Amino acid sequence: MTTDDTAGKGLGRPLEVRRLDCTPELEAVLARYIEIQHEEKRLAQEKALLRDTLIANVSSEPSVLWYAMLAGQRVSVRHTSSVHVDYNEQLLQQRLGERYLSILKPDIWKVRRNLSLVEPHLQPVLLLVGSPDRDKVREAITGGIARQDEFAGAFEKSMKHMIVVSAKPAR
Repeated sequence: MTTDDTAGKGLGRPLEVRRLDCTPELEAVLARYIEIQHEEKRLAQEKALLRDTLIANVSSEPSVLWYAMLAGQRVSVRHTSSVHVDYNEQLLQQRLGERYLSILKPDIWKVRRNLSLVEPHLQPVLLLVGSPDRDKVREAITGGIARQDEFAGAFEKSMKHMIVVSAKPAR
């Protein structure tokens, strides 16, 4: 058994790294999977170029729904545009000082990144923004806050699978 410092990054737990003994069938599945990943990347690049060409041809009138007839099929093209602004937050905070707070609104990505710091402050509004958490349910049952029978029929349990396949040159 070997471990890999990068394995499981972002999953909140270290993963054990083991060599998979491939049968010819599994080797073919993995090879095809990697082949499809490369094809998806190539298709995404091609799609981006096609999207840019479409935008160049319909951008004269933003927020219009265009359509074309192709081989007897109606194909719709919707184009909208909006302004995106990236602020230099450090510079603005430095320049505005305390006034910087007056231009901020919650950023869901920053809330996620800093959830452990933010969570205690969300307590007054958890009924609006919260959902039951599996670990907290367990703690409530073991801590005597709730009984297990109170959860009967109040949830559905299913197995969700995630698989990540990546190809890297052998070391």
